This record gives sequence, C-alpha cells and structure tokens, in this order.
Amino acid sequence: MDNSKIARDIIDSIGGDENIIRAWHCVTRLRFHVNEEAEVNVDRIREIPGVMGAQFQNGQFQVIIGNKVSDVFKELNSMISAETKDNQSGQKKNLVSSFLDMISGVFSPVIPAIAGAGMMKGILALMQVLGWVSVESDAYQVLTIISDAAFYFLPFLLAVSAAKRFQVSEYLSIALAGALLYPTITNGVASGEEGLQFLGLSVSFISYSATVIPIILAVWVLSYVFKWVNAIVPAALRVILTPTFVFLIMIPFTLIVAGPIGFVIGDYVGIGVAWLYEAIGPFAGILIGGLLPLFVVTGMHYGFAPIILQNMGRYGYDAAILPLNIVNSLAQSGAAFAVALRTKNKKMKSIAVSSGISAFLGVTEPAVFGVNLKLKRPLYATMAAGAVGGGMAVFFGVKCFGFVVQGVEAFPVYIDPDNAMNLVYTGLSILAAFVIAFVLTLVFGFKDEVEEGEQPILSKADDTDTAAAPEDIASPLTGKVVPLSEVPDKTFSDEVLGKSVAIMPADGVLVAPFAGTVAMVYPTKHAIGLRSENGLELLIHIGLETVNLEGKYFELKVEQDQKVEKGQELVLFDGTSITNEGYNLVTMVIITNGSQFPEMESTKATEISKNEKLFFKANN
Repeated sequence: MDNSKIARDIIDSIGGDENIIRAWHCVTRLRFHVNEEAEVNVDRIREIPGVMGAQFQNGQFQVIIGNKVSDVFKELNSMISAETKDNQSGQKKNLVSSFLDMISGVFSPVIPAIAGAGMMKGILALMQVLGWVSVESDAYQVLTIISDAAFYFLPFLLAVSAAKRFQVSEYLSIALAGALLYPTITNGVASGEEGLQFLGLSVSFISYSATVIPIILAVWVLSYVFKWVNAIVPAALRVILTPTFVFLIMIPFTLIVAGPIGFVIGDYVGIGVAWLYEAIGPFAGILIGGLLPLFVVTGMHYGFAPIILQNMGRYGYDAAILPLNIVNSLAQSGAAFAVALRTKNKKMKSIAVSSGISAFLGVTEPAVFGVNLKLKRPLYATMAAGAVGGGMAVFFGVKCFGFVVQGVEAFPVYIDPDNAMNLVYTGLSILAAFVIAFVLTLVFGFKDEVEEGEQPILSKADDTDTAAAPEDIASPLTGKVVPLSEVPDKTFSDEVLGKSVAIMPADGVLVAPFAGTVAMVYPTKHAIGLRSENGLELLIHIGLETVNLEGKYFELKVEQDQKVEKGQELVLFDGTSITNEGYNLVTMVIITNGSQFPEMESTKATEISKNEKLFFKANN
C-alpha cells in the first residue's frame, strides 16, 4: 500500500492544502484543524484503502490509520505548506464538545436500568388496559415498584456514572444522592413544611426523586473539593479525615446550593421546552423531527437526555423528544430498506438490510453512518420524513411513558390508559415516516457505489496469516478493568484498531506484559508499541487525548528497538496530575495484528494487577 497515495488522497478529500489549518498525529490517527468542515469529504476518506475510519471529534477532524500513521504523516507533511505543519500541537475541547461528551459519559451507563424500568411501565399499562391487573391489587403495587424504582432513585444511578466521568469516589458521590433523598427531606416535601436552617442558611425541602441536574452538579463540584481536601490533609490521616471534611463541605453545599440550583435549572428547561411546543405547536415537531438525523450524526442527540428525564420526572411522560426519536428510527429504517431494494452493490445491499432492521428496532447509527449519510440523498429523505412524522406526533399530542430504545418494540410504552388513541397516533406517525423515507429514496435515488473487491483496512502489522500466540499476555497495569462500552472514544470502544482491554490505572507504573522488543515509542510518551518474540504486536495508549500534554507528566524508561523483559518498567506517569488537567486516564491495551492471533481472548475480571493474565489463548 502506497503511503504517498494515501496521504495525497486524504489531502484532496479534505479540501486541499488550503483547507488545512494544522496537521499533526498521535499514535493511531492523523489530526487536522480545518477552515471549512463542509469541504471535507468524510465518506470519500473512509473509502481510501489504508484508512480505518474518519470522524469529526472535539473540534478536530481525525483520520484513523493505525500502526502506519507516522509513515503516512511523513508523506502528508511533505505535501502541505509550511504554515500548516505542526506535528506536536493540539487544542483542548470546546465547551459544546465537552458538554456533549459529559452528557454521553454520564447517561450512557444508566440507560439499561431506565430502559428496563421504562419497558416495565409500558407492560404495566398494557396489563391495566387489558384488565389483567387491578390498581388496588398487591401485584399492581409490586409491579409499580419494579417500574418506578430506577426513576425514583435516579440520582443514585447518576451519582455512580457521574463519579466515573469526573474521576471521584463513587461511594462519596452516592452519599450525596442519599442526602438529596434522605427521609427528612422527602417527608418534609410530603408534609409541606418550609425547610431547615443550617448556620443561618436555608435548606429547602425539594423533591429530588427522578431529578438529573442536582446530583450531576454536586458530583462535579465534589471532584474538585475532594482533590483540594486530599491535598491538604496529611497522608497518614487521609482515610479518616478526607471523607469527613468532604462530607462537612459537600452535603450542606448539595442541600443548600447544588440541589436547589439544579432543580430550578431542570424545571426551567422543562418549562422552556413545553413553552416552545405550546408556542409553535406542530412546527416544533417539524423542526426538531427534521433535524434529528443531523443531531445523531453530530452526537448532539445526547444533549436531549436530561430533558427527557426531566419530563419523565415532572409529568410522568415525555411528549417532546422520545416520540420524535421513534419517528426518526422508522424513517432511517425506511430509507435503508429502499437502498437495499435499489442498489446493485451486493455489499451495500447487505449493509442496508441489516442496518434497516437495526433501525426498525431503534438502533439507528448503522443506518445513519453505514448507508444514509454515506449516500446523502437517503439522509435527506429521512429528514423530510422525520419532519412530517414529527409534526404529526406533536399535532396529535403523542406521549411516551418510558425511556426505552425507540424502535417498534417500544410500542407498549406508548399505551396511555386514559387515551387509547395515543397508540394509534403513534402508529400513524411512524408509518408516515417509514413510507415517506422509503418512497423518497426510491424515487430520487442515490449515486450507487461501484462493486469492487474487498480492501484491507488494517495496517501493515495485520494480515490474514496466523501465528502461534504466546500462552498469555500479562497486564501492564494494576487497576480497574473498564467495559469498552464506557470508553468515550468510539475508535477504542468499537475495537477499530484491534482486540482491546481498557484499564483505569491504580498507580503510575506501566510495565512490559511480555518479553519482547519496543517496536514504537511516541515523542509525547503517552503511548508505546511492543512486539513479542513470536510477532504479536501490542499498543498501549495511556489516557484519552493525552497526546495534547506533549509529554508532560510522562517519563519514558525505555528506547525504541530496546529488548525488554516481562515486568520491566516502560513508562512512569503522574495519573493525578493528568486527571487534574481534565484528561480521562483510561488506558487502552490493544492487539493490533489480532487476525494473526484469533485464538486470543481477554480477561473477564473487573480488577487486575500487573502480571496477571490480560489476554490468553481461548483453550487455556
């Protein structure tokens, strides 16, 4: 594969040298700041042989190359003007990117709990409509507990995910949620009492059940207070005194400041959305429904989660966002199925069918990124269909009673015991969206892709020949094994670069997981590549976006091409300082030539120590 051609094709597809403000690279990706994002042909870049993926993220355009990134960058750097050359710099995330990243990181882990509870709400409503259960029965009470528990105690769930996101103790965070839902507070709300006084300040009795913003705000502040207190308390006394002082500061702050402020913010957000729908009615559904596909493309749809949960807590249902989500799902599905029917490309037909089914069940990303966005006109069809379906849903006043994946299987959560037509109106809205997207895509068509042979997408380290894997690969770190679904970087979480394990380090010492050779060291010291004696290649990437630290807080203990023994120190790093700079310290351990070692599996442990098995043969 010609690195020069890859570089030239990327430059041409990015809008030429004149569209590049700055170009640099990390251990796996080319990174660009561009003048005009609209000039970047993302789909064309994704099709370049040797490119594993491309995306806009955190204000940058990133092209995922893999192990050959430095070779490709060398060629690319020789082709661009001197003004754009900068292989060492980067920029911090802008506020919008940081906010959306935070929302995604906090809400994604709790979705299974609230989705399960939401579906139970729908099933309970169905049982009530069919007369299978009486509201006075004990069974109804128990089923209500099942469907309400996750929503009522939502601050506890969010406390855990927010603690992980903000890198602070989960248990201290849960205690803050406990303060918000303490019986004195909840009983005071029920009895209508005015509140308490603490050091001359008012502690208001507010119902924090099912609230979102108060606990997130409190845990965010906790992440700073904890570091400050921990820094001034003597090390020998931290186990006892740090949590004591933190509680003395944070629980009053949560009850007096964060709780009421967060409650008011959430309340006004809900009121604002309700006002918008009342003011312009169906036009709000047309506007948001039409733009929702673009929100999914940019990741902005994560920002709707607090609004949905706020509405659920305030009204018991959501009529603003979730009905438009199910409309969007069926529109994406209709367009994808139309592509499957019309395309002559066998590969695209297969992708369109599978992604159409996925969108039909509420998971739209495969249809959005794999088909509709790629072919453009189908995306325009989904926007038109979403506008019509969204306008209908708002006009009819469709209500959703559960926060679940918005596909056809979500029908039970649209059952309203007080309005049988709610389900009918839901069906009409999504049917219109599906049919319109399907017909528009068939009528206006798209530029069909030319059938071509499969192209290899991995780097030179990867080929189809298999080799004998080592008996096992030890962990290079001590720490907590993080589920890949919780890693806020799709390149890593989707294992684009190879079979991966994510570890949140407990200390700042990275050691060799096997005897071998240092195949690559990056100038900013945040990543290192190793090659075992039998050819297995491992990439270890310390933290996310830590390339921007430019080597700060890292100490490299080895050199490129140096022989190392298992357990030998490779990199020392100051995890606390890295975290304090705002970076996520989760460390990725990746087998980059995994197709040569298909028998390797990863640990199922949740905690791991250095030299314990991280990867191992399937038959071991």
